[in-house]
Amino acid sequence: MQVAHLAPTDIQSRHGVLWVFRFDPDSPAALLDRGVMPDLGDEQGFAWVHLDLVDERARKWIAAEPAIPAPAGDLLIGHEQHQCLDHSADQVWGVVHDVGRDAVGKSHHVSPLHWVIGRTYLVTGRREPLQAISQTADGLRKGERSGTPAALFERIIAFIIQDIAAAVLQATDEIDALEDQLLANRLSDAARRIGALRRAIVRLQRHVSGLHLLFRRFSEAEIGPAAPAAVKSAAMRLLQRIDTLRHDVHALHERTRLLQEEAAAATATESSRQLHFLSILTALFLPATFITGMFGVNAKGVPWDDTTNGFAYVLLVCLACSLLTLFVLRRRGILT
Repeated sequence: MQVAHLAPTDIQSRHGVLWVFRFDPDSPAALLDRGVMPDLGDEQGFAWVHLDLVDERARKWIAAEPAIPAPAGDLLIGHEQHQCLDHSADQVWGVVHDVGRDAVGKSHHVSPLHWVIGRTYLVTGRREPLQAISQTADGLRKGERSGTPAALFERIIAFIIQDIAAAVLQATDEIDALEDQLLANRLSDAARRIGALRRAIVRLQRHVSGLHLLFRRFSEAEIGPAAPAAVKSAAMRLLQRIDTLRHDVHALHERTRLLQEEAAAATATESSRQLHFLSILTALFLPATFITGMFGVNAKGVPWDDTTNGFAYVLLVCLACSLLTLFVLRRRGILT
C-alpha cells in the first residue's frame, strides 16, 4: 500500500489550513497559492484563514502565530461547544453554531464554528464542514467583495441567519398542514408528528436565543475593555435581524405548543367517546348477564326448568330487560 505525500509546495496543508483568501483594496478576493502562508500582520488588505481544527498541525500553527492573542488562540483550538464571545481592544473571538454540511448538502444538526477577528485578518476553524462557511467561500470564488474582516464575518453570520429563516419557513408550512389535517380529523399520528416538529423548533429556538444573547451583550456593553468599533457595528446590525427571527421562532413554538394541546384534547375526546360507547354496551348487556347467571344456578326451583320452550322464554326476558335499560338510558339523556 502506497501512502500519498503532500506536495513540497503545499505549505498550507502542513499547517492544517483549508484555504486562505486574500483581500486587497479595490480588488476581488483572491485564493492564496497553497505554497504561501499569509502574514496576518500585513496592513495592506486582510486575509481570511480557514482551518481544520481536527488537524493537530493547525493547533500548533495557532499557538505559534504572534498575531493571535493567547486567550483567542486557546478558544480557537479548544473544544468549547457553547456559543460565546470575548474581546480585547482590537480583537474579537468566540464560538457560534452553524448548520453542518454532509456529502449531499445541508444536514440538520449544528456544529461549532470557532473564530477570531483582528484588524488585518479573520481566522475561522471547524471540525466538520459547515454550511455558512461553504456559502461564503463559494461567493468569494465568484468574485464577491468584502472590505473588512468584520464585514466578512457579518456575511458568514448572515448566512447562518438565512439558514435559520429557511428552517422557520419550512416549519411554518408543516404547522399549517398539521393544523388543517387535525381540524379535518385526518391526522392519525398527530402526537408523533407534532412532537417531532416541536423538538425541531425547540432546537431552532435554542440556536437563535444563543445568537441573540451573544450579540446583544456585545453590542450593548458600555463598560469593560474597549471593543473594535467595526465589529460592534456589525453586531448591532446582526442583532436587529436576529431579534426579528427570534420573535418568529417564539411564535412558532407557541403555535406548536397550542397544536400539541389541541391534538391531546382531540385524542382525549375520542377516548371519552369510545369509553362512553363501551359503557352503554355494558349497561345494555348487564341485565342479560344477570339473568343468564341466575338461570345458570344449579339448584331446584329455577323457572321453566322442565318447560320445553324454557330457553326461548329466558331469551325473551333478557331482550325485554335490555330494551327496558335502553328506554331508561334514553329518558335520562345518557343515550341520544
